[in-house]
Amino acid sequence: MNASPPTNTPPVSSREACGSPTRADSADAIALRELTVHVGRRTLLHIADLTLGRGEFLGILGPNGAGKSTLLRACLGMQRHAQGHITMLGHPVRRDGGGRLTALRRQIGYIPQLLPERSEMPLTVREVVAIGRTGIAGLLRPLRTPDWDIIDAWIERMGLTPLAGRGFGDISGGEQRKTLIARAMVQRPKLLLLDEPSANLDLGWRERIVEIIHTLYEEERLTVVLVCHELEVLPACCRRVVVLDQGRIVADGPPEGVLTDERIAGLYGAGLTVLHQAGRHAVVPVGLTHA
Repeated sequence: MNASPPTNTPPVSSREACGSPTRADSADAIALRELTVHVGRRTLLHIADLTLGRGEFLGILGPNGAGKSTLLRACLGMQRHAQGHITMLGHPVRRDGGGRLTALRRQIGYIPQLLPERSEMPLTVREVVAIGRTGIAGLLRPLRTPDWDIIDAWIERMGLTPLAGRGFGDISGGEQRKTLIARAMVQRPKLLLLDEPSANLDLGWRERIVEIIHTLYEEERLTVVLVCHELEVLPACCRRVVVLDQGRIVADGPPEGVLTDERIAGLYGAGLTVLHQAGRHAVVPVGLTHA
């Protein structure tokens, strides 16, 4: 699969207008040591050791309830009851970090799960995208012409210009995902965190979102962490997968070595097999491979 943008999406090439980040720092993008999240006596997450180098694309895979979203929130300092050592882009993450944590988050684009309540935000597409730029400019400073130029460039880049004045709740789920991607990218992030970016989308929209993520990684020189429970969401540029189960890492390595029939059957049930082709991966019932 190549890194060209999906059908009906403008070419992803306007770096100067949109503002590209650079990979100038050699420190790890993410370093976790003895990270735990407890709620009462229940351990939601325990990560003994996990590092991610700058420029890597990491897929985090696991069934529902495995701790994937909890891990992302902990990395952002958003998860209550998190303990341990978290370093993002060379800076320690603490929930009481105040201004330092705010400054760090400006370097991280975060695309959360699109829950029903978020899909009904009473804002236009352009206003939603502008939220990402407000975090850079500061709440007390109005957005200026250069900010709006970046906002509108990313709206165009995502193919959303005709929808810019539409209500966010009035556009399709796929268009909402592209809006949230644009909102994250106007920050000029060094690190992009995506939580189930294609959940509840049909096959066509899922592939468009996968292609957009692939293109952004290749052309914007990002470090990317993509959380999913479907193998099909991992783009070909994802060359490392961490598998979570019951809050713990059970596998870490190249997709072809990690995503085995035995492991996937253990996570999701027997009678499944994994297909690998051209860097992409899919799970199908065993019988279909012999049809």
